[in-house]
Amino acid sequence: MKTWLSLTVVVIASPVLAAGFRIDTQSGRATGMGQAVSALIDDSSANFYNPAGLTAAGRGFEVMVGDSLIIPQVKFTAPNGDATGTVFEVSPPPHVYARMGLLDELALGVGVFTPFGAAGHWPEDWAGQYLAHQSSVQTFDININLAYRLHPRLSVAAGVNVVRGTVAIARHLDFIDSQGEVTLGGAAWGVNFNAALRVEMIENRLWFGGQVRTATDLAFVGNAHFEGVPVEFQSRIYDQGIKAHVTLPMTGQAGLGLKLMDRLRIGMDFTYVDWSKFRELRIEFENPDLTVPLPKNWYDTASFHVGAELDVSQSFAARIGFVYDPTPSPANTLTPELPDATRLKFCLGVGYKHSSGFFADLGFQFIALLAQNSSAPGFPGTYSGTAEVISLSLGYRHQAHPKAEVAPEAVPGEAPAPAGEQPMTSP
Repeated sequence: MKTWLSLTVVVIASPVLAAGFRIDTQSGRATGMGQAVSALIDDSSANFYNPAGLTAAGRGFEVMVGDSLIIPQVKFTAPNGDATGTVFEVSPPPHVYARMGLLDELALGVGVFTPFGAAGHWPEDWAGQYLAHQSSVQTFDININLAYRLHPRLSVAAGVNVVRGTVAIARHLDFIDSQGEVTLGGAAWGVNFNAALRVEMIENRLWFGGQVRTATDLAFVGNAHFEGVPVEFQSRIYDQGIKAHVTLPMTGQAGLGLKLMDRLRIGMDFTYVDWSKFRELRIEFENPDLTVPLPKNWYDTASFHVGAELDVSQSFAARIGFVYDPTPSPANTLTPELPDATRLKFCLGVGYKHSSGFFADLGFQFIALLAQNSSAPGFPGTYSGTAEVISLSLGYRHQAHPKAEVAPEAVPGEAPAPAGEQPMTSP
């Protein structure tokens, strides 16, 4: 009985973005450059990619809104060659950013984004229906950052994130002579912190950027709803409360940005994710007989990102990028309620900016999920697939320039006042 009741609070059946279940396509510009922007970012999406970049624009303000449409096609192939793909769905995690240059050296930023999550839907009657059927999980972050330029070539930033996590899971239950279903729903609040820096190593040519975001502890509380339970099992299997503890990993990103020919910018980044804290999936039911942890034992990962941005004209920019993103999952714990695969991402993008301050960025990624073999007890096979991501960001930037000093007009017959002094006037 316990085998088919082992459940998870972080189920994702479509691993199409960053390794595990992290989402890093948080702006149209960065999506087109393969997220290789931590040293180059100078718009309000710096709230996510490197908050120290918030000082790059000086005084003024900027707002940006956008969405990333995620279209996965994940396939499971059994040892006998039978293949099953996920049902077509589109996930649309949004992003909203704002920055305000309070002083030439000081900027405040706010970001709202979804750094973890996805959704998946396997067919009703597929071979793994008692392990995974349908799921959705998201974390919504509200990130507030303060950035300060300590030196003309050095900026630092610090921020706090308020995290809201939600989850909904449905799966079938096998009662031998009949079939039931269980639906889980829960939510949690959490907090984490971030710090960042940006250094101009060679004036107007070479930059270094990096940031760290701490882990987030989420204590999910929710309910389990059962349907189709035979009478003989209803004394043990009934609607009840559930809870689970999930730790979202610490992440770090660092990279270099190089400017060539005054029109071409090249970025190279590494992103580290502390997935090794993800040891098991565990939901605790009011009836402890239904609580069965699933081992995961994930590894830490480091992904590689490279991208370029070319100013084609004063209004248009073209972008290209590539990402290598290894899976954190060992083969012996890879199961369909949380499948995973190493990803190769091929990225293109275009940007437009108008003299009025309005701008638009469009990014596209084609993601190849390399075949990942699973030796999990009871359900071995191979996971593979592809995905497309279309990310669009629209925004407005108001640049406030410092007022130029104007020399006082000389009075005929008098010598000009020395620099920095005002001429005296009579009452």
